[in-house]
Amino acid sequence: MKLYDPHLTPILRWRRAGAAWLLSAAALMPSAASAQYIMEFAQTYAAPTSNFISNTFLNQEALINATRPDAPRAAAKAQPALAPPQVERSAAELAQAAPAAQRARLEKIYLQLMPGYQQLERKLGWPAEDVAGAVVALLAGNYMAMTGTEPSDEAVSAAGHQLRASAQLQGLLARLNATDRRRLYEQCAMLGTFMALAHRTSQQQPANVVANLRHAARENLRAVLGPAADGLRFSAQGMQVR
Repeated sequence: MKLYDPHLTPILRWRRAGAAWLLSAAALMPSAASAQYIMEFAQTYAAPTSNFISNTFLNQEALINATRPDAPRAAAKAQPALAPPQVERSAAELAQAAPAAQRARLEKIYLQLMPGYQQLERKLGWPAEDVAGAVVALLAGNYMAMTGTEPSDEAVSAAGHQLRASAQLQGLLARLNATDRRRLYEQCAMLGTFMALAHRTSQQQPANVVANLRHAARENLRAVLGPAADGLRFSAQGMQVR
C-alpha cells in the first residue's frame, strides 16, 4: 500500500493560520481542489515511510528510550555535519512509494514542502538542518494524521530539544556518514510535513477517508516506533511513548 496523489497540482500557496505546529508560521496549504485530491489517494493507498527512514537511522528501542525522563543526556557540542543539500535525490527516493507514472509529480510535491519545513525550524527555535528536529517532524506529522489532534508549537519544540539532548540518539546519528545524515534530515522533514498537510485537508472528508489516512499514519509510526506507536504523546515536556 502506497501513498501518492495522482492529481495534486504542484502549485501550493502560503498563508498564515492558527496555532497548530505546522501552520502557526507561514505554512503550506493547498487550494480547495488540491485539498480534495490530496485525500482521494488516501481512499486507496496507505503511506509506508521510506525504506531508508525505517531501516537505516534508528532502532525502535533507541528512539523510545530517548523519550524517557531518565534518558542519558548528551554533552552540549556541535551536531555532526551534514553533506551538502540533496533535496532532489531525497524527494525522488520518497517518491518511489508511488507507481512509476506518478513519481515525477510526487517528487515535485516533496520538493515544494522543504522551504516550509525550514521556516518551521526557525519558528520553533531549532538549529538549522537539525536531524533531531526533522525526526520530531516525522513523528508529529504522522501523530496528527493518526489521532486527528494537533500538538502545540511548545510541545513540538520541546520534543526537538529532547531528542537533540539524547546521548543514545546522538550516538546513533554520529555513526551515520554525512550523506546519510543529510538524507535522513530531508526525508523526515518532507514526509512529516506531507502527513501534517494531509491531516489538515482531511477535516471535511468522509469518515472512511479519514480512517484510511489514520491507518497510513499509524503504519508510518509503527515503522519507526514498533507496537509502541499507539502510545506516542506530546506535552510541554516533549514526547512520551507510553
